[in-house]
Amino acid sequence: MVIKANGNENQVISVSSAARARAEERAAGRAGGKEQQSGRKTIFAGDLGLQQDMLTQRKMRAQKQALKMVQNAWDGDRKIDGNVAEMKDKLVQLRQEMADNLDVIAEGDAQKEALRQEYDVEMDSQEQKDLELLEKEADYMRGFGVTLTEEEEKRLEELKEQPLTEYQQRCMTIDSYQGEVERRNRTINDQIVGYNGAVRETRLERLKYHEMVDGQKKADKVMAAASKEAIGLLMDEAKDHVDEELEETREEAKEKAEEKAEQEKKIDERKESQEEVEVRIEENRRKNEEQEELRKDAEERSREDADLLEDMVDAGMGGVGSTSDVQSDIKNMLHKMKLLEEDLKGSIVDDEV
Repeated sequence: MVIKANGNENQVISVSSAARARAEERAAGRAGGKEQQSGRKTIFAGDLGLQQDMLTQRKMRAQKQALKMVQNAWDGDRKIDGNVAEMKDKLVQLRQEMADNLDVIAEGDAQKEALRQEYDVEMDSQEQKDLELLEKEADYMRGFGVTLTEEEEKRLEELKEQPLTEYQQRCMTIDSYQGEVERRNRTINDQIVGYNGAVRETRLERLKYHEMVDGQKKADKVMAAASKEAIGLLMDEAKDHVDEELEETREEAKEKAEEKAEQEKKIDERKESQEEVEVRIEENRRKNEEQEELRKDAEERSREDADLLEDMVDAGMGGVGSTSDVQSDIKNMLHKMKLLEEDLKGSIVDDEV
């Protein structure tokens, strides 16, 4: 007869039918002898193989208990794996959402710059400075860690008394939307930190308590007479499970390192782009200043030449030629010089455009 403990084929307990048969024969023999002596039929429980049944039952109970311990440890391990997998999936979703939000914020900055060029607002103009101050105040109200100086607060009070320009209004609308997206990103970042901490703590706790290993040790103590082969199979499975976890940990660390490098690369590219824009703005400003200086110098020389010629007319050119002819020539020359001055101004304006 073959008995399977708790339906698990890892441990099979065999009971010898031959031994049972011999026990029954001995019991029958003793019963016959006593019947001849006393005329009564007496049966001894020990001769019916009940002791063997008790041992079998104990082994079965020990096996069930040990398997239950191992199963509980295994179920707990699987549950932890499921929780970690869910948190990792959530982290992937949050990181993607944050990346999409960053693209939205960058698009808003591009729209603001397009509006500035459309309304022909200079970077160093008061209108632009007031807009940037209003955006800073909005970040302060959103709790983004921005502080305002006394001068800035005074200027903001002055701005409350005057309406915004159309350019400022449109930019502030874009900034308001950007602020909401930035607030969402800050919440996402807090969630990412929380999930990462939970995953890390879960892994540390697992390494600390060794639930699977402890469960196996308890099973070894309970199943002192159990099959070593069954324990070996469980150990191998547990080892494979630990190896898989270690490999996942290494892959996760590698992915995090690659992700961090990619983010740093994007940040550097954005910094370089911003620096290039600032350099172009500074070059245009310096070029405009140089052209303005050239225009002023040209006007000054033209006025000086005109004054000189007028003085010469008043003096009569020192008696050279007729006065009327000299005056006519000088007037023609003044007329040409005036045209030359206007041409020069037009050339400078063309260069600026």
